[in-house]
Amino acid sequence: MTASSTITVLLVDDHHLFREGLRAVLADAEDIVVAGEASTGREAFEMVDRLKPDIVTVDVTLPDGDGILATREILRRQPTTRVLMLTMHGNHYYVSQALAAGAKGYALKEQRPTEILEALRAVARGETYVAPQLPQELAAPMTGARRGSGGATNPLDTLSPRERDIFDLIVRGYTNTVMAETLQLSVKTIETHRAHINKKLRVHSTGELIRLAALHGLVAT
Repeated sequence: MTASSTITVLLVDDHHLFREGLRAVLADAEDIVVAGEASTGREAFEMVDRLKPDIVTVDVTLPDGDGILATREILRRQPTTRVLMLTMHGNHYYVSQALAAGAKGYALKEQRPTEILEALRAVARGETYVAPQLPQELAAPMTGARRGSGGATNPLDTLSPRERDIFDLIVRGYTNTVMAETLQLSVKTIETHRAHINKKLRVHSTGELIRLAALHGLVAT
């Protein structure tokens, strides 16, 4: 993307008033155009396929799932699209998980409009953006963050993208039924993935799996 290019943005947030305010802010920027808006992950996926925006802003929480899973799906569908998480959640866990999922930036809704514009432009340039209120070391390349103690390879790297989605939902307390609804899979498919996850990670219970997640800093506090 050249400096003179127009940046097309898809806004994904279930709060209409926030989207309306953000659209008004972006309307004053000559180099940014709002291509569309979505209030759910499913709407976002359809619009990403159709509009192929340069950037998608995504909230961490969505009515039909969460923004981290949505980020993975958006990038699976359109690898050249960049994701900027734009949320009220400043928890370091969410920041690291969003960046590990492929988001290029993490901004907070409390930031000034000029800072949101800066975040969008930085992401459009291919830079990694983290809100000034958050530790900037979170923006370090994720290859180092995905290592265990002593430089050992993180066992979670053995999981497929779909298994990692399910792993993340398990540690957040989702039941098989809710996971099936969230990921649009059958309960039996969820059970099969869980069996594969347990085998790969060499755990025998949900408790052991959660302890493994905690060991690698993957449990929100």
